[in-house]
Amino acid sequence: MYQSYLQTLATVLLTLGTIVTMSAQMPIYSYPFDEGLEGWTPEGISSSVADSSANALWVWTPTGDAGTGAYNPGTTPIASASGGGALLFDSDGLDNGGVEEAFGTGPAPSPQRGEITSPPMDFTGESSVLLSFYQFYRYFAKDDGDPDPGTRDATTPASSFEISNDGGMTWTSFEVNDDIGSNERTGALDIVVQDISDLAAGQADVRVKFVWDGEYYYWLIDDVQLFADRGLDLAITTFNNVTYFETPDFGIVDDTLDLEVEFANHGDTDVTDTVMIWARVLDGNQTLVFSDTAYIDGIAAGDTLIHDFENWIPSQAQQNGPDNNYITAYNIEVKGDTVGEIVKPDDNVDSRAFLVSDFTYNKIPTGGSLGGFNGSAVGDLNTFAWGNVFKIPSTFTDDLQISRISFNAFINDADLAGKSVIAYVFEIADSTIQQGDTLLNLNFALNGITSIDQMIQDDMIIGIGTYLFNSDDDASGGPFFVEDVLDFTENEDPVVLEPGKEYFVAIQYTGPANEVFQVVDQEYPVFKISSLAYFEELGNFRLFTNNGIPWNAAIGLELEIVSTAVDENPLPENSVQIFPNPVRDFVTVDIDFETPSDATIFLADAQGKILMADTKQRIHSQRLSYNMTKYPSGNYIIRVATREGTKTEHILVTH
Repeated sequence: MYQSYLQTLATVLLTLGTIVTMSAQMPIYSYPFDEGLEGWTPEGISSSVADSSANALWVWTPTGDAGTGAYNPGTTPIASASGGGALLFDSDGLDNGGVEEAFGTGPAPSPQRGEITSPPMDFTGESSVLLSFYQFYRYFAKDDGDPDPGTRDATTPASSFEISNDGGMTWTSFEVNDDIGSNERTGALDIVVQDISDLAAGQADVRVKFVWDGEYYYWLIDDVQLFADRGLDLAITTFNNVTYFETPDFGIVDDTLDLEVEFANHGDTDVTDTVMIWARVLDGNQTLVFSDTAYIDGIAAGDTLIHDFENWIPSQAQQNGPDNNYITAYNIEVKGDTVGEIVKPDDNVDSRAFLVSDFTYNKIPTGGSLGGFNGSAVGDLNTFAWGNVFKIPSTFTDDLQISRISFNAFINDADLAGKSVIAYVFEIADSTIQQGDTLLNLNFALNGITSIDQMIQDDMIIGIGTYLFNSDDDASGGPFFVEDVLDFTENEDPVVLEPGKEYFVAIQYTGPANEVFQVVDQEYPVFKISSLAYFEELGNFRLFTNNGIPWNAAIGLELEIVSTAVDENPLPENSVQIFPNPVRDFVTVDIDFETPSDATIFLADAQGKILMADTKQRIHSQRLSYNMTKYPSGNYIIRVATREGTKTEHILVTH
């Protein structure tokens, strides 16, 4: 799900706002590659088959697509400003010749090293020089020089560029894409900007060389430009998101989205005109469901600012149909006479997805590359744990029980099989203590969350479970599921979570498991109630950040509720009417309460398994309609639950 939704996001980024370039800031040199290599010289350096090294060449692709490899058919072309042709290193096609499973049979089997060098460029008289280029890159592994495929370097990128100021006699290398993991790729619209003034300014014979040195898949380069200055360069640097990447629909209605955005002027020009920032929430059909616009009176070069928009409360986010996918998105642009961006316009737009589900919480997406921490993250290999806070909204009218706890983990150069982790569930006090003016300041504390041992001593523990890794787990990375999470005091009973309370769910790695890595991520930052980590050498649970961005752990929670056909405290006779019965398409629930009440409408199958939960806040008199065509013919239960009582009715669906 996550990978396909990333592709949707890539499309959204291209359509949220048009990237406009102005002609006033002209490059010193520009290579759009519309008609060919434009004087650039390719050279094949190496291949895993020595006598095919000369074939490891960069080529010109007239359509800007990702080549002929068996594992990239129909890949979206690079989304550069000029369109048309581009430079390509097609590691995939060079290895397999476009035939699946035909590894090592192509014209230059991987890993390969190929270089392409620019014509000489004269920057005499220039005091600064910036290199800018569009790229589209997908990566598997770096060539580490070892013929054993089991030793592949899957962390160092295969992409770099080099600069020479002495006619190609000596070169200085710059690594590109160190944030792209194995089997990941950049967006089709990705711009790299590097200040090369120390090497190029004032020099008469400067050359640029792009280098592929790795194994699969491709690197596309287009619109290589050299500028004398950066000019205007506004950027969305980060923004606040919902509390969880995936939230049940009954939980999202109670989760205020504090729309805050951090933006910066990375350019060398003060902006004195008005800066417009646009915040939006879109559903899965890219239909606008919320929008707010702010106007800022300019921003100085080098400054970073935070703007706090009006909050969005998703009063009716449903998990059914296309609306289960949502996107928060931001644009920034300058109004008035200021010259538009040329060097790096792609960071004027940013967005992130979130999901609305039935009964699942997930802090972060879990389909990306594997990265994480194990017990040696802060010193010697010792016991460690990561945990997330989950809140059951007070508007929910029934207790929930834990179905299972999910987590993602991996190990390097060892087996997972035979190692085990412990899952803990703690009931905590009111969790967030906000300090400062904005959530993006990342100042909060969690009451009572100390160490696992201390929380057990303080009688905060309510549930416990274990997971034993097996041989099938070694390569998957998860998610793994702790299926039997049992009440800590009543061993055979499931763990019950109450409305309006908060819980801390932690995965502990101890003994042989302390070398296992808990998957964490910064690519999907959640500032509101971020994950907390415990390392034995440091003591209590604490927030971990890098450059001000929190690490969040891939730990999730799946819930369930078993509906009953008995109303222990029935609602008044005429307060709820459910009709028709039998029903063919839509069933109507007519509510007429004497006073406004929070209510949850459940749909369950004949065995009591909940299929839908629709939470309404302070409902008084309202007619609700639910589509039953998506369910097979049979018997179902509809239950309306409030704090005052319940109304349950059996219905027959016939199609």
